[in-house]
Amino acid sequence: MSSTSVVQSTPFKWQRLLTHGNECYEQQNWLQAEYYYKEAEYQLDYLWSSDTSNVNLLMAWISSLHNLATLYEQQGNSQAGLQHLLIPHNRMLSLSQSSEAPESVIAIAINALKLTFPPILMYTKRHPICEDCQQSIKEFEMNLQSNQEVVH
Repeated sequence: MSSTSVVQSTPFKWQRLLTHGNECYEQQNWLQAEYYYKEAEYQLDYLWSSDTSNVNLLMAWISSLHNLATLYEQQGNSQAGLQHLLIPHNRMLSLSQSSEAPESVIAIAINALKLTFPPILMYTKRHPICEDCQQSIKEFEMNLQSNQEVVH
């Protein structure tokens, strides 16, 4: 098998994993859904780290982690749910502030923050969090709003 066919078949694997995870989630087969989502997240993380300009891989990676957050919340594990929302958010925040990342990746990260933050905000309205975390979220929200006003 050539390396080109391996690269071409890889995305199909993560797509199948996410589809299977969604099917298991709908059937309330939590352990299988978790397995598929984690496998997809692992593969997408690897693929995106090799191609950081690929926005589709990034969005799929974020989605896999958000799926895990929803799964954990459904199971009553709000701490794990919040943690899986914070993983992509914190990575995008770090990338957006990186002095070493290419400008194109920084721009992608800044745009991704607009997608990773609202679910965190909504989640914290449904589940209690510590005061320091509340303050941090409020500060980030104000910063995000002020940056959007500058862009408009």
